Amino acid sequence: MGGASHGDVRDELEKIRICGKLTKRQMAELHAIFGSRFASALKLVREGRVKKYVFRPSGRVQWVVAGNAKDYLIYEDAPYCHCEIFYFNITEGKAKACKHLIAQRIASQLGLYVLVEEGDELFESLMEEWRKGG
Repeated sequence: MGGASHGDVRDELEKIRICGKLTKRQMAELHAIFGSRFASALKLVREGRVKKYVFRPSGRVQWVVAGNAKDYLIYEDAPYCHCEIFYFNITEGKAKACKHLIAQRIASQLGLYVLVEEGDELFESLMEEWRKGG
């Protein structure tokens, strides 16, 4: 059968609904859904590696998660991550979501992200750098 659709990934990520704080029960449920990727995602959040870039004056938003070797673009509405795990495992239905997507969703829900505000003039150059894996 074909790979996981973006709808399948979105459905799994929709299970991350956190109100204020992450309870032990929610942690257990999310671990049951995402396995070791949940623990890895939580570590990324705790280490402050999830960044929400807001560009002014347009208000454009771009999420970036700092991985071990490079930064990964996150498109939360798609949902899509620029990492190899997403490309190889999620598109083929071998995984439900990568740790970067999970981390972005948790950080967004809890407000535990680094907010970076930049001018619109930097948007294209930063996007090019992130796409290259900078």
